[in-house]
Amino acid sequence: MPIAPIVTRLIPVTRLSRCYLPLIVPIRAFHTNNTHTTVHHHHSPVPVVPTGFTYIPGFLSQKEQLSLTRAALAHLDNVGPTAARRKQKRLIADGSVSIDEHGFLPEDSCYEFEQGHFDGVIRHYREARITDPQWASLDSDGELITILQRIKSLLPSVGTQCHVLHLSSRGEILPHIDNVDASGSIILGVSLGSARVLRLESVGHQTTEDGLPLYYELLLEPGSCYIQRDPVRYTHKHSIPKVPGTIHRGQRLSIMMRDMPTPTS
Repeated sequence: MPIAPIVTRLIPVTRLSRCYLPLIVPIRAFHTNNTHTTVHHHHSPVPVVPTGFTYIPGFLSQKEQLSLTRAALAHLDNVGPTAARRKQKRLIADGSVSIDEHGFLPEDSCYEFEQGHFDGVIRHYREARITDPQWASLDSDGELITILQRIKSLLPSVGTQCHVLHLSSRGEILPHIDNVDASGSIILGVSLGSARVLRLESVGHQTTEDGLPLYYELLLEPGSCYIQRDPVRYTHKHSIPKVPGTIHRGQRLSIMMRDMPTPTS
């Protein structure tokens, strides 16, 4: 299956941190949850999409997203604390909460989120590795395996691993470069739930006129897929930041797949 070209429009953005920087957003992403994203003019240099980065909007249908979300959340619940599962069942049974149209329980308090990752990169999250047999155990009609096979077609045919990451409505991923010894040359992410911004920040010599690192931002729509191949994994830190007052407003779930590192002698 050929990789679709990145679909973007270059627009200026409101002040998100210490300086005005360019934003790369999907053409379809100017309105999210019926809320308009406001932009203003600035004089930053026109950005270039980092080499090795691909974005595929609308990769999954809404039905496929719901199937994948339900299965991934069920896996996280199964491997999580027993007390948290009992709490969820009690809240649903007494009518306090109900699962929304995206497959989530609406309140962060319905889940047992970790406050911080062991390496300090992720905050307010749940995470677990998931194997092919575990996916299969969650598949009642064969549809889930079909979805996963289509996602895996974007990766090398052998030697992949997968994990699921659930961010609360206030969760974030701080800027980092993945441990290259723990994975191969490609990382793929499928976005589910709330749309969030992905930031790629140059760690090389690219800077703004003020001498600050140049970064690129992309709104990850639900159902979209992004791929990072060498060299972007080494030249840019990636993060899911907190952006005051605009885009992030709900829980996000991502399905992360990567190829395995090549053994060295």
